[in-house]
Amino acid sequence: MNNGKIKKTVILFVVVDAILFLLYVGLFFAVYRKNTQTQEIYASFYQRTSDAEVLKRMERSLFETEKQRALLDEHLITPTQTLVFIEQVESLGKQSHTDVQVTSITSPKKKGEPFLLEFNASGGFENIYRLFSLVEEMPYRVTIRKANLVANPGGNGTTSSWRASFVIVLDSYLMP
Repeated sequence: MNNGKIKKTVILFVVVDAILFLLYVGLFFAVYRKNTQTQEIYASFYQRTSDAEVLKRMERSLFETEKQRALLDEHLITPTQTLVFIEQVESLGKQSHTDVQVTSITSPKKKGEPFLLEFNASGGFENIYRLFSLVEEMPYRVTIRKANLVANPGGNGTTSSWRASFVIVLDSYLMP
């Protein structure tokens, strides 16, 4: 009888252990599924939060760099501002007391091509030299690619006027 009671007790413990093991495994998988769902929700929330933070940072950056962008815009020429640039070159001729005539404009058709402006100037040597200096001191990045200076002989073998032709490259040209 003792033997039967031990068998029943062992069977009862085995059954209880099996039930507890199955309960433990079931709870483990339930927790695992909840963790997976929580991670999916968190990832979705994190993505929305990070997108909002990125937008806030971009907005803040745009606000903080407004002055620098305005200053940069002053030093870049777009296709719509080329006429303003040409007028500025002509006004430099007036400032230097030279007669400036734009002879050729080559606008770039694609990125990487230079914007070329060719013009002639006539006047005294000092005035043409001043024009050179004023063109170089413009707030734009310009390169004088070609400059030709020729003296016009005046009466009595003196040189009273000079003619110059320039080709400048506008390096600050911004293609759209």
